[in-house]
Amino acid sequence: MHKKRILIVDDEETILTILKNSLLKVSPHYEVVTVSDGFSALDQLLEDAFDLVITDYNMGPMDGLELMEAVRYAQPDAELILMTAYGTHALEAEVKRLPIYGYLAKPLEINTFRQIVKEALGEVEQARIVILSGEKHQQISLLLEKLSREVGARCIFLSDAGGQLIVQTGDRGSLPVENIASLLGGGMATLLETGRALDGDTDAINLAYHEGKNEYLYGVNIGYQFLLTLIINRGPYSSRLGSVWYHAQQAAVMLRHQLAEAEHVSPHDVFEQSLGQAFDTELDKLFFEPDL
Repeated sequence: MHKKRILIVDDEETILTILKNSLLKVSPHYEVVTVSDGFSALDQLLEDAFDLVITDYNMGPMDGLELMEAVRYAQPDAELILMTAYGTHALEAEVKRLPIYGYLAKPLEINTFRQIVKEALGEVEQARIVILSGEKHQQISLLLEKLSREVGARCIFLSDAGGQLIVQTGDRGSLPVENIASLLGGGMATLLETGRALDGDTDAINLAYHEGKNEYLYGVNIGYQFLLTLIINRGPYSSRLGSVWYHAQQAAVMLRHQLAEAEHVSPHDVFEQSLGQAFDTELDKLFFEPDL
């Protein structure tokens, strides 16, 4: 398989290390090069071809936009992503003029960062992110708490099929809930496709079950996009499989209605909102500081 070559440019070594390591965990076919300034990046671009260039905006002596202008000239086929802690309307206009694949607001959320990189490299279709209002988030939290009481769960979490956590209740402890949800999501997708091949059912609720040494794990799909995961401590008074399945089914039906009313946006929309919010926050600091 063709190696995907990625160049990351940032003047903070810690950020470079975190982003590089996060991408190397995604695929063994990623080759990630990091440099700390624009001129070093240009040296790399003159030596080798890159599929994707990710750069911070606020750097010296060459800022991220100036570097991207140079990348467009040196390697016009490379995809570009700009990172910035603070957005301005002028910066947004420049970003749209270049054009680039997208821009990310710092601080970065690693799972979302990985998703955008995969999309920029053409490895996955653009995802949709669910946005819950405060009221909707509270309604779903109450529903999960009710289910937890009914089945005696240690914790319950609602995620999308890619493992992105949306709402949780209970004590997750050190459990890698995002990894669990991502793995369950892949298996659930297989179950859904099997059901469609078997009898054409595209709206089924399926159950995945694992009996561990210390916990029972249950996974219930909510359509194709969402997953409900229940962790129940193993013991003599643990809820039976049939009881958990019954209550989880009822909750899945209600969650389906709740999530259908939620807003679904692309990651790019979220980043644009984040940049605008950051800009507004800085204006508030300048003009609306509280009296001392």
